[in-house]
Amino acid sequence: MIYLDNAATTYPKPEEVYEKMDMLTREMSVNAGRGSYELARKATDVINGTRAKLADFFGAEYVNDVVFASSATEAANRVLLGYDFKENMTVYVSPYEHNAVMRTLEAVRKKTGIQIKLLATDNKGYLDIEEIEYQFMCDEPDFVCINMASNVTGYILPFDKIAHMAKEYEAVVFVDAAQAAGNIKINLKETDIDILIFAGHKSLYGLFGVGGFVTNSRIFERDKKLNPVIFGGNGENSLNLGLPETGISKYEVGSLNVPAIGALKCGIDSIETDFNEIRQYEDKMFRYMLEKIEKLDGIIIFQKPETEEEFENHIAVISTAFEKCASDDAGTILDGEYNIAVRTGYHCAPLVHDVIGSKKYGGTIRISIGRYTTKEDIDRLVYAFEDMR
Repeated sequence: MIYLDNAATTYPKPEEVYEKMDMLTREMSVNAGRGSYELARKATDVINGTRAKLADFFGAEYVNDVVFASSATEAANRVLLGYDFKENMTVYVSPYEHNAVMRTLEAVRKKTGIQIKLLATDNKGYLDIEEIEYQFMCDEPDFVCINMASNVTGYILPFDKIAHMAKEYEAVVFVDAAQAAGNIKINLKETDIDILIFAGHKSLYGLFGVGGFVTNSRIFERDKKLNPVIFGGNGENSLNLGLPETGISKYEVGSLNVPAIGALKCGIDSIETDFNEIRQYEDKMFRYMLEKIEKLDGIIIFQKPETEEEFENHIAVISTAFEKCASDDAGTILDGEYNIAVRTGYHCAPLVHDVIGSKKYGGTIRISIGRYTTKEDIDRLVYAFEDMR
């Protein structure tokens, strides 16, 4: 199988990730933070080691700024449902937000009466900074949600600029880095981002079952502003029916996934030393693929980068469509006749398809390159596209 669905989850993982997961599953699948025996302490050390790795990787102020969850979706829910939204607060979102954010915000809107507004875009669908400045002047933001990189088109949004603008109005800035983490270098110490969510199984090259959020304690008082939304045991003060007022144990309840958390550290280790080389390789494959596909008649490329600046603001993800074939049908043919795995449809992103004009094709055929994608894989895809026209 030729796998070109790395935006959904990277596959395969580095061998050391599989080995670590297997070892921890066999030898350390115990409850961390619950027992006084040695194996429980070792499991806690595994969790703390990965927490420290993530804090360093994202440039967090403190190790305990990292809170684990089972996924980026759960992390988004914990943050957005835990924040004390008030009626008529103005919440801005980009059109690139994932349903992990949009469906959660819609639930908040129904409950609290917040006002959700869309950040302005230009005729290519890129965020329009000047127009957004005007939007903020006319209707000041209280909370801004911005996807760092689109899982549909690969566009890297100007998150730093938007965050800086939002801070002029003392708004909280929430960034979804599920697609970006591992593709873009992130240093929270140098940004105006308050809260960042991440997924372990995408370009951090971990496995399913671990994600989380990181707060920027330099500018955001997590324990005062975020309430817990999931309750249960955390191994501390068990006779007290309330959760702690401060600390990560206020949010991390239930049994943490020790094998997945430990394997995530191996995934990050595998990309950290060769970060620039991996990005350059993926960019090389991405440009090669675009060069081939754009020569084919009858195929649309959505939000295709044209200039060097646009390529620099793009990860190795692109959306396409056939002019005369629904995207879902094309995906079925690619799988059944050519053994090529791509993602088709709307990609859990409800707003962006109006911006790029892909609804009439039933969404898009998304192609996403990873560190193990080869030139031969792309040649096979291009052959299939040409054969299917």
